Amino acid sequence: MSVQHAVGGTRVFVDVFRLSCAGVGWAVVGCYELLGVTGSTGEGMSFPDRLCFTIFPSAGRWTPRRQMKTEPITEDTLAEIRKDAMAQPAAGLPRLARSLLQFGRQVDRASPSNRIPYFEEAAAIYRRLVTDGTEEHLGAAMHAISSLGQQYSLVHADNLALAAKHEAAALARRVNSHREDGKQETKILADLANGLAECGQFAQAVTVEREVVDIHRAAVSRDSYEVSGLLAWSLLDLAIFLDLDGQGEASLEIEHEALALQRRATETDPHRRLPTLAIWTAGASLRLADAGHPHQARELLRESIAACDRLPAEGERGNFGFLQAVYAAHFARSGVHDEQPDADGTPPIGVNPDQYLQPVFGLSFHHWSFSVRHVYRTGLAAIDEVIIASSQPSPPDPARLAELGTLMRRRNIRSSVLSGFEYGTGHYPNVLIPALAHGVELERLLLAADPSRSPQRLVRALTDHATACLAVSANANAANILREAHALS
Repeated sequence: MSVQHAVGGTRVFVDVFRLSCAGVGWAVVGCYELLGVTGSTGEGMSFPDRLCFTIFPSAGRWTPRRQMKTEPITEDTLAEIRKDAMAQPAAGLPRLARSLLQFGRQVDRASPSNRIPYFEEAAAIYRRLVTDGTEEHLGAAMHAISSLGQQYSLVHADNLALAAKHEAAALARRVNSHREDGKQETKILADLANGLAECGQFAQAVTVEREVVDIHRAAVSRDSYEVSGLLAWSLLDLAIFLDLDGQGEASLEIEHEALALQRRATETDPHRRLPTLAIWTAGASLRLADAGHPHQARELLRESIAACDRLPAEGERGNFGFLQAVYAAHFARSGVHDEQPDADGTPPIGVNPDQYLQPVFGLSFHHWSFSVRHVYRTGLAAIDEVIIASSQPSPPDPARLAELGTLMRRRNIRSSVLSGFEYGTGHYPNVLIPALAHGVELERLLLAADPSRSPQRLVRALTDHATACLAVSANANAANILREAHALS
């Protein structure tokens, strides 16, 4: 990604195929919507190789403009470039590798396996170029092998994809050894951590994610405001990995560090940061409640309400993509226990425990391997079938109401995770938020049918509903819903 400052804003040129950094992923979502394209990168769609955004920080708007396209590589030009590479390897081989990557991206997207040989050849060239220990081609080699890993993921060659992530991460560490703090590569290291977590290697994921966190901490410690958001996301990922690795107390420590960072960022720029703080604190309250800290959870709800009260009743939606990502991450993480097998080992509807890779709830969808994306969508379809076949019991039966309420919440979580990638901007206000309101009513019925129950399920449903309202800047409505949740907690 390159940045150029311009009058009135900052121009950012983004390589679409390399973009999965949490700090800018929401911008890509907004770009897809403005171009009239929905979906996730690489899955049967045609995007330009690069896009130009103009960022206006005060308004939070991203305006995509197409860059001038370079001439496409043909088989004939590739053959000529091969000849040049044989005649003059020093200059010709790097050009050949770049051309192979460009040509590979031009190959039929409906058949990703046809692209892989070009990415493999480019990776092989870069491996030769970096074996002598020089750093000239390290960055290009790192990105080429990372791109190869993505191509393997597209065809569900998951072991090869993970191996490529390991190799790219090793190159990233070499790149970082030559770079000053604040300019170090973290995206590829984070990709490896995510890949390790998907295949259940949580301890290794923690180790790698700590590298990412340490890089961002060092940058923030030098008052680098621009990367504080990246640190917050990496802390959230680390907390998730620690929790999955059974390190609950360490996870909570990281959780509190992320909260403290959000508070400091809000003090620096309250106009832009208050909505994020409101969602983050409410989302974290669910995590603290699940961890057995109800008092801390209640205080976080109170803090979220206070943030809401400082916001206009109805705010602008220019930052919706980012707020949606924050909401979806916390919402998904809070539902992880509902995705686990029951006491007799029976998996929930829509979960395939035999799948080699599993979703890591709370990680942004654009980080996920394509096998995991496929399984997640399939699971959503299975949940939908059961919900359609179900009916609300009359008279209310607590057991059936609880089952239906949990199923609806799992469905809503999956819907929110996929929202920025597969649905239009109207999905939240027109589909998800009404569904969350229905979930609240189910929990009210359950509590009325069995008053001896803890109100925590209703608190959770109210928090889900309120934070989704915050994502669409319905701040006054969110505050009122959170007040009820706080009173019940």
